[in-house]
Amino acid sequence: MSRSEVTVEELLRLLPTVEELEVLRLQLVSAAVPDPERTWDSSSSYSTVDKRILTPEDVELAIAQAEQAVLQHMTLLHEGLRPVFRSWFNGQKDEAARHLIALGELQEGSGRALGASQCYRAALSVSLPLADKGAQILALRRLGRVALMLGEFVDATAYYTRSADLARDTDDLRGEVIARTGVGNVKTYQGRWAEAGEIYREALALAESAGADELRLERGQLFNNLGGVSHSTGRLGESEEWLARAQELWESMDAPLETGIWYLHRGHLRNAQGRLEDARQCYQAGLSLPIPASLKAAMSADLAHAWLLEGYTTEAEEVARVAEQHAIATRSPYTLGYMYRQLGNLARARDDEDGFTFYEKALQIAREKGYPSLEAETLADYAELRGRNGGAEEAVAYLERARELFMESGSVQDLARAEQALAKLQRTMRAEPEPEEPEHPLAIAGD
Repeated sequence: MSRSEVTVEELLRLLPTVEELEVLRLQLVSAAVPDPERTWDSSSSYSTVDKRILTPEDVELAIAQAEQAVLQHMTLLHEGLRPVFRSWFNGQKDEAARHLIALGELQEGSGRALGASQCYRAALSVSLPLADKGAQILALRRLGRVALMLGEFVDATAYYTRSADLARDTDDLRGEVIARTGVGNVKTYQGRWAEAGEIYREALALAESAGADELRLERGQLFNNLGGVSHSTGRLGESEEWLARAQELWESMDAPLETGIWYLHRGHLRNAQGRLEDARQCYQAGLSLPIPASLKAAMSADLAHAWLLEGYTTEAEEVARVAEQHAIATRSPYTLGYMYRQLGNLARARDDEDGFTFYEKALQIAREKGYPSLEAETLADYAELRGRNGGAEEAVAYLERARELFMESGSVQDLARAEQALAKLQRTMRAEPEPEEPEHPLAIAGD
């Protein structure tokens, strides 16, 4: 029996797991639309991209577009190698390495993290014996950036640290500041807020040693980051000060990406201060900027959460779906998985058990694509939902696996939270009382 439409889930089962077909896979996801017959079905609120539908015409167009995209990419890839070979024949090995880095950046920009990493490794190999260490410093930073994006925190720290040390030894101040900032970013992703703050401050001291008119972009990025880690450690006053310093720079510079990140941090701060309307305004202002779809996806998710905190469930759901669209537009499986984890958290906050479908989809993406950090974070969040709804043993298993993954990645903050949640859940299962909190919190010095 012929059919006029099928779901993404059905079509993806037909695709062989061939690397070259990954573009088609993403194209089909992007082309699919919500099933109009399920618009008023309550279960549609919990549908993932798998339940979207495509017509035969949609599929034909997706195949044509994917084929064109693959051909175009292969052309760009080969064209990108021409200057590499020309430079090598001319004895310009430094230029050859830099062309390889440019080729990696092209790969990275189209969501091909593995291909980007391979280009950067080739550039590193070419640049290692060269007297000029500029290309090597940059290649190491790029490898750190890709590793961080994939949640490979140990490797990311090693690459950034090697880049920073090499930049210091060759008096490349800007290169050292950027690489030190990268190390701080890894610590931030790991939840090592105190260490991140210390590293950011050291990088800022280096940047400021260059003079007031130098490294303005790098200083502004560090102000943003320090505002974020100050908020995360409960130092809201310090966060306000750092973000105020960042604001002075962004108002005088054309830096939409950094300004968008500033709005994101400021929204987080306003949310922590209980100024929910101000937080929403920050997110909405950030979304009006020409920023990447990945940042729009994260900011939309935070905006949805802000609506939810104020009790506007409908608005929260609408914005959450916008966040999903931005995530799909990135053509990044990681971003889509992150977004479904956030949608699961929104459903959990509403005490909606059916939100488990979002967690399941996030876990599927994390495991298929090899994103251990996303898997661990999703498991920890999912465990809370299962623990509430009669699935205590399953929740324990989720938390134990999350703990293993957090230990492997060195995410100490997340590890501590997982262990606390696991201990609490096990006490509940044994019907033990919660330990009493001290009447006055203990005072501790330092970080």
